[in-house]
Amino acid sequence: MSDIKSIAQIKQEFEQSGDDKEALYVQYAGDSRKGVQNLITKYQKEAQKLVKERERLETKRFFEHKYSEYHAICGIDEAGRGPLAGPVVGAVILPEDVEILYLNDSKKLSAARREELYEEIKEKAICYGVGIASPERIDQINILQATYEAMRDAIAALMPAPDLLLVDAVHIPEVETKQVGIIKGDAKSVSIAAASIIA
Repeated sequence: MSDIKSIAQIKQEFEQSGDDKEALYVQYAGDSRKGVQNLITKYQKEAQKLVKERERLETKRFFEHKYSEYHAICGIDEAGRGPLAGPVVGAVILPEDVEILYLNDSKKLSAARREELYEEIKEKAICYGVGIASPERIDQINILQATYEAMRDAIAALMPAPDLLLVDAVHIPEVETKQVGIIKGDAKSVSIAAASIIA
């Protein structure tokens, strides 16, 4: 009988059931205790949020799917471009169809979420690289050229080497690998979003 179990025990069952809670919803639907019904409502809402999040991520895989004949798709993005702090560039190759929930343009994330995602990307990525242009280098060759140089450095750090670059808005000179420039790419590509967080 389900009503013999305490609400805490039922909660533990829900927590341990992973993504598949349908059987538990059915099992406890007839339990009239408010605490049990609140649990069901809570987990159903969480499941709906998860479905929406996975749908959102799928739309951000448009370019990764479009160019799926390439095996090492690299997202590239830069952060911190300014006269005092030189640009920091991130380059990331993610496994095909990897799931990193709540992955988004780094500017749209809280500091805490960004930190969590940073660790998860490092753990799940096939590889990642970082390129940094110093203020001194910016003075020597100008900020745009220094940014391109940092991008090339980030790409050079990748192993395996990428066979396609998804780049946020720009075309990187002196790079032979095929490039696809995407306006506001960090909002449209999981690879570029991951790179924006690494940067």
